[in-house]
Amino acid sequence: MRPNTAIRLLTAGTARGIAAFVLATVLALLVPGVTRAPIAAASAPGAMAGANAATPDLAAVDRYVEGERRATRLPGLALGIVRGDQIVHLRGFGHADSSGRAVTPQTPFIIGSTTKSFTALAVMQLVEAAKIDLDAPVQRYLPWFRVADPDPASARITVRNLLTHTSGLHGPLASFTRSDTSAGALEQAVRALRTEHLGEPTGRIFQYANINYSTLGLIVQVVAGQPYEDYLRAHVLAPLEMTDAYLSPLEARRHGLATGHRYWFGHPVAFQMPYNRAALPAGFISASAEAMTHYLIVQLNGGRYHTARVLSAAGIATLHRPAVATGIGSISYAMGWYVGEINGVSMVWHPGSSGTFRSNLTLAPAPAGGWGIVMLSNGDNVMAPMRIAGIARGVLGLLVGRHLTAEPTTSGNQIIFYALLAAVVVQLLGIARSTQLLRRWNAYPARRPRGRVRATARIVLPLLANLAWALVCLVGLPLFMAGSLSAVLLLFPDMGVVLLASGAIAAAWGIARAALAIGALRRPASDHSIPPTPQINTVSV
Repeated sequence: MRPNTAIRLLTAGTARGIAAFVLATVLALLVPGVTRAPIAAASAPGAMAGANAATPDLAAVDRYVEGERRATRLPGLALGIVRGDQIVHLRGFGHADSSGRAVTPQTPFIIGSTTKSFTALAVMQLVEAAKIDLDAPVQRYLPWFRVADPDPASARITVRNLLTHTSGLHGPLASFTRSDTSAGALEQAVRALRTEHLGEPTGRIFQYANINYSTLGLIVQVVAGQPYEDYLRAHVLAPLEMTDAYLSPLEARRHGLATGHRYWFGHPVAFQMPYNRAALPAGFISASAEAMTHYLIVQLNGGRYHTARVLSAAGIATLHRPAVATGIGSISYAMGWYVGEINGVSMVWHPGSSGTFRSNLTLAPAPAGGWGIVMLSNGDNVMAPMRIAGIARGVLGLLVGRHLTAEPTTSGNQIIFYALLAAVVVQLLGIARSTQLLRRWNAYPARRPRGRVRATARIVLPLLANLAWALVCLVGLPLFMAGSLSAVLLLFPDMGVVLLASGAIAAAWGIARAALAIGALRRPASDHSIPPTPQINTVSV
């Protein structure tokens, strides 16, 4: 007899085909954008000659940058190079938006977390003005400042702890993914810490958190007696003649801000991230490559840009001095900057990411030659960020004649993503197998589990397993990665969709399978449900 047609979900062949198609398609889209063979920074044509000559081989630099832009599928990129107190090179690559507008050295980009060094500079200016003490508790400037931990935890956090990311604060990414352009957004974000517990005791370890620099921005605002934006504009941007620098994406858009892009399965897609004003001191200045070269000159020349001085040489040295080990090799964090040595070259740098833009500022002070590199791009592949982030370091490698970039590797985000794809394949194959099993139960009652315990186990255990996986996909992993599923969908859209799909499939199939199994077990046996025994006809001779 034909199996009962009440259960016609997916046949095994169909499910296997879908599973193979999903995995092959996604890998075909994703892998080329992140695993293409690298262009060796220190072995590009003319690189070593340029590094040893009085005039660097900028044509080799441009070839390298354009090659990396294409390899990473970045829509557009801007590059600036400084040596000492001189701008050596400015160049735009690719396009700024869908109209095909070319990127130029004057095109503004959101610079992401490289903004932190601006906030650190502003704090140090107020230190030199005797208005802030680095070792004073935050509560001296914000008396209401509190975290959820019992006293004296709040009182122990100092300005220095915020600058070096040793406060113990660890706000989730989701806290800055909601749009809020109100005047009180910055203070509201810091006041919200009263419900947050410290991740680690203050001063113990480096724990990177954007909320540290948002709190510093609020301290600048309170101590200076003016909005953070106004202070930075008057005391940093104006003296440095950073005419293409803006203190909100809304303002920058009116002056030609490049269009940002998220990556979907290895391909950039235009997207506009929500802007929360509370995140400005931690990551939302917008600036052009040309404007940022002025800032690099200040960092390389003891706080001076031409005739303007924004900080003392001692103050700049304090900002660049290693303060705490990051736990990543020999890399340390200073104040708004990472510090380390790679292949014999001492460097000070900071990457930046806003989800749709990526940047990098890299300094190689003397005796490396006093080089400064700024790289700005209007795409951010958070699944494989290191290749893009390493472009500035690759340029420096060409200038100093050293190999400074690491070979592309599979990132932690990619590992999680591939594991999720594999889980979806396993789910589809599991659905196919369960469908066959349920059809057999309907067709052949003798194959059903015997006894209440065994029957219950065959229903409840798969249900619990599916619901548990749904909880992992929809709550657990999003909480670990970005604070919530909505934040993952915003920052990691392709991974978010896979998480959502896998979780929804698990929950829906878990419930559907349980209902179908109960129905199959309750259905009375049919006389025709046992395959007939074939009859043997004999012939008498």
